[in-house]
Amino acid sequence: MRRKSSDSTAAALLTLLAGSLLLPVLLVGVVFLLIGLNRGSGPGPYTVIFAKAGDECGAMGQYLDASTGKPLQCMGPGGFRTASLEFPGFSREQNDEVRHWLTTLAEDGELSVFDHRSVQAKIDGIAAGLPPGTRVERESGTTEIWIGAALTTVGLSVGSGFAWRWYRDRRNGF
Repeated sequence: MRRKSSDSTAAALLTLLAGSLLLPVLLVGVVFLLIGLNRGSGPGPYTVIFAKAGDECGAMGQYLDASTGKPLQCMGPGGFRTASLEFPGFSREQNDEVRHWLTTLAEDGELSVFDHRSVQAKIDGIAAGLPPGTRVERESGTTEIWIGAALTTVGLSVGSGFAWRWYRDRRNGF
């Protein structure tokens, strides 16, 4: 039995409709994957970034002057931001210990790269010793990765099913 031309037109319109719905699903899935994978790559709440005055700063981390160790005022997301040497979950004594360590290292007039690493190691050591519930953890992108993987998988699966059907119909002359 031979198909009518209206059958092939309906199949073409259905394929076009499915494709127009699949493309946004795939794009949203890829966007979620990218956001989830990049979520954990930024500085965390206990990260110290040594920069120069006038540099841009991000939303997370403590920005300190690379040569003096003093908190920087910088432009970042949302406008002007002033860094401090107050870390989440640290007691007053622990924050004072970090400040004293910075002052001691800067006594010779300038902080070296090794001093920068030493300060970060001191902060990491204090943060690792915080009791559970007081330490602030870095946000992970696990939820976004799962959503992105699911949307991308669904989009690719349904899209490959439509592609296989289109190939089979074309091979059979429809």
